[in-house]
Amino acid sequence: MKRRQWKAALFAVLATGWAGIAHSRDQADDPAACTLHVWPSDGLGSVYSGWFHGGIVNGAVNGRDGYPPVAKDPLMPSAQTDAIAEAAPQRLIGDGQARLVVHDAPLPSRTARSSAGRIAADATGCYGELIVDDVTLRQDLVTGSHLMTLFRYRHFGDADLPDRSFGTWVKTKLNVDPAKDPNQAAPELRRAYIANFSLFADALARPARKR
Repeated sequence: MKRRQWKAALFAVLATGWAGIAHSRDQADDPAACTLHVWPSDGLGSVYSGWFHGGIVNGAVNGRDGYPPVAKDPLMPSAQTDAIAEAAPQRLIGDGQARLVVHDAPLPSRTARSSAGRIAADATGCYGELIVDDVTLRQDLVTGSHLMTLFRYRHFGDADLPDRSFGTWVKTKLNVDPAKDPNQAAPELRRAYIANFSLFADALARPARKR
């Protein structure tokens, strides 16, 4: 290949590469692209079942006597938003091209449960909402500790009302007891929190039960 031809071929490859990069950026900024809005919960709750204590909601996180201690605010909303970005829920629920929008402030549970239309003002026709409505540390003397998460998901097309709504609890068993190893409580709860997004995506993908 002559030098002039080699330069022309190299320029064509570089131009194609830069065009591909520009195209991917345009897709990210395309107002017509789908978006998935995600809200964190308002923090960690707890439920404990033991031989002599149990039944008081949030007894552990509030430091009640007789309840196993839990690190202070290990899953505050700001910690959840970082974990949500790492979990990449738009890929897990089968919409990897969607633009992920993670909100800093949690939604009131009543808003999450009772809103008929779109909660966030969004110009796109293809729009989804994923709400982390509740995160609870369940400590049981017999079965061990689990992180339970209540998710609520809605998908909208061009209509004002959702074309699909789904919500469920999922749980991940903790490999580390937060009460016995407080230094590992926050990273272990974060791991379980991220894992629960995958479990929810699996539940969302299952065929709906016939009534």
